[in-house]
Amino acid sequence: MQTKTLTPIPESKSITDIANIVDERGFYLHEWISSDELQMTLEKDYLQIVKASSIPLAIITIIAGFIWFSGGPIGTMIAVLAVLGVFYTIVSIILLIKFLYRSYIYTRWANVVITDNHYVSGWTILEQSDTESTKNAFKKIETIFDEPFLGESKLEDKKIKAKTELFESLKEVAMGWWKILQQVWRSKDSGWIVIVVLVAWFLYAAMMAIVYFIWIFFISLFGKIFSWLAHQYLLMTSNTEHKIQTLFGDIQLSSDSLREWQKTTVTLLHEAWRDEWKENLSGKIWESLELINSLASNATDKSIELRKILESSEYKDIFNFIKYGNWIKTQILEPIDSILTLIKKNHKTLQSTIDSIEEQILNTTEKHLKSPLLMQKDRLILQVESFSKIEKILNEYKEKLTVSK
Repeated sequence: MQTKTLTPIPESKSITDIANIVDERGFYLHEWISSDELQMTLEKDYLQIVKASSIPLAIITIIAGFIWFSGGPIGTMIAVLAVLGVFYTIVSIILLIKFLYRSYIYTRWANVVITDNHYVSGWTILEQSDTESTKNAFKKIETIFDEPFLGESKLEDKKIKAKTELFESLKEVAMGWWKILQQVWRSKDSGWIVIVVLVAWFLYAAMMAIVYFIWIFFISLFGKIFSWLAHQYLLMTSNTEHKIQTLFGDIQLSSDSLREWQKTTVTLLHEAWRDEWKENLSGKIWESLELINSLASNATDKSIELRKILESSEYKDIFNFIKYGNWIKTQILEPIDSILTLIKKNHKTLQSTIDSIEEQILNTTEKHLKSPLLMQKDRLILQVESFSKIEKILNEYKEKLTVSK
């Protein structure tokens, strides 16, 4: 029988699931804003700024080209590049300031601890009953990241909208350039003016292409790197909360596996209790019990560790330890109790069988008949000893969990 690999099960972020988890455990770490969303705000801002400035920038570019008309194509080129250079320097500074501010907000408010009666975020404890204070505290991050608390994010939609609007704006600018070029072409003195317009238009088009197809890549790369760094800082500052959440998840995972193997073990022990020790049933029972022992040990150790962390954390005064104790009882103690009940029944059955065999041995005078009876007795004694060992270990787990409650 092979041991199943334990893999973490991601917990849903739906309001119903979070409410159920808090109701069962009394604790949930809601990862409100993700690092991907932090990165997305930078991309959205960039697209919106470029879209909003595309038409004004085109106008300024053509004006600069005409002002430097006397310098010929070279002068026009220098003027246009200077305008675009200044513009994107300003854009870069604005984006950097906004992103650093959002990163600061992210590292403080991205995660919210939810207990029975409180929210904890930004190193602030808020009573859930005080809806006005909670609303005011969460209003800023809801606005900055376009995501209501325990609601759906609107960032992706806004980013897509900004991208669509940018392309539409660039089409309008292209049509505007074309109309200007047509008007200039009809003019009698269109020679140098046409060249100026063409140079300015070419530089503007090239720069806008670079803006979208190249700069957006570097903006995304910059956002990914610094969002990752912000997330690492968040993990360091909220290490206790993540450790608590991880331990709750580990206990839940061990508990689910414990219940799964409990059903298998109970079935095997029922067969053994009916004196159906056949088809290597004994070996299957011991393998199953060994796995249950491992799962129970892991769950017990994690439960004790979790309680110690909670008792020494800032949540000790707002955490419901009674609810936690009941949750541990449901998750670990109840499966252990059901297994112990069956073990005791089988223990008694085996002991009764041993007593019966001993009586047969005493009443048997022929040596060749005693030998198989003695072998059967020894085998059953080994089984009783194994049952006793498992029973003792499981009772020790129960005692540890009861003491820690």
